[in-house]
Amino acid sequence: MNLPFRFHKETLFIFLAGSVLFFLSSRYFGGIYIRLARFWFIFFAADISMLLINSLSLRYSLDFSSDHMSKGDRITYTVRIQAGSLLPVPFLTLELARIHRNEAEGERLIRFALMPRGSWVQTREVHARLRGVYTMGLSRLCLTSLSGLLSLDLSIWARNFYVYPRVIEIEGALNKHPSPGGHPEGRESGSDDEHNFLGLREYREGEGLKNISWSRFFQTGTPWMKTWSSSGGSEIHLFLDRRASGFSPLCDDTALETFLSLLRSGLTGGQKIIIHGFPGWEGRVLETEEEFHRLYRSTLLLEFSAAGLEELDSLPRLEPVYAVTTMPDLTLLDENSRFATLGHTIVVTVDRSEDDLNLVRSLILKRIQQGAVISEITSDQGLEEELQCRVYS
Repeated sequence: MNLPFRFHKETLFIFLAGSVLFFLSSRYFGGIYIRLARFWFIFFAADISMLLINSLSLRYSLDFSSDHMSKGDRITYTVRIQAGSLLPVPFLTLELARIHRNEAEGERLIRFALMPRGSWVQTREVHARLRGVYTMGLSRLCLTSLSGLLSLDLSIWARNFYVYPRVIEIEGALNKHPSPGGHPEGRESGSDDEHNFLGLREYREGEGLKNISWSRFFQTGTPWMKTWSSSGGSEIHLFLDRRASGFSPLCDDTALETFLSLLRSGLTGGQKIIIHGFPGWEGRVLETEEEFHRLYRSTLLLEFSAAGLEELDSLPRLEPVYAVTTMPDLTLLDENSRFATLGHTIVVTVDRSEDDLNLVRSLILKRIQQGAVISEITSDQGLEEELQCRVYS
């Protein structure tokens, strides 16, 4: 059970030993020892009384420059503590809440005293450069008596801001990938498409039932989907490489925002995109805004903790794939690996060292000269321009 007060062992031992000593000396010797015993007990009684009065009169406030916070915003919050009585506050310990789990933090523990009716004010500016939960306020506020005998924890509060990744709204379909192996690209028919029947493929979990071939289902007991060659967009696999970059959380966030922006663009442009690498959505196709927002809400605390590229490795070679990666190693740039035939590799190089950048860019240039389609995202702040110029051009 956590009590709002606690005694400090060293001071408590001194208080108990002194109390026994003064009590016995006043009992057997009288005179000045009685006055000393009275002073001893009166001092500690007054000390604890002052602590209780200060705890009831202390005022604490927390003000914010804005009520909302989005990625890239700056917000200022002010902590103000004021002594509300004519008594001084000799020892006050304040601990500021940890703002973000991935942000470097400065000094959070502050100790100070307040004069009668005095106040203490501190203002901090917070930059929401990463997604996640930002906590602003106090995690601890503690009053300690003048003697150091007793500490009292006061009620505190903090405020949480939920910062989600950005989604860049870009019109148009993904069309920069090469056609895989010269085979016709297909999509399911729609009422406004000019189309010819292309063939059947296996049903994937999460897809709608609109284009199931029921005759084939009754023959085999397995659902098959009808596909069509058409003037519409092709079927594309979108893969998010969730291996930790090892460089900075900002690099991982930029990769996630690139993935979400491509997914959003495909949804609004009628492009059929099959998701890979995103936990809980593997092999699924987003068909509605509601599904996109459900996936988007799960990105707040999404971890980049995948062990490898198993899901990407399981895709058929001739399928067109967009792979978004922070390139924690050079596997996806290996010309001798099966990943050399990917449709389009998007490499996020935010916050990499100069030596790493030189190595990765030299390999990217080599692979481009060999015919690979590779784009590089170099800045989180210029993400919109880089997506439009390098991915959609």
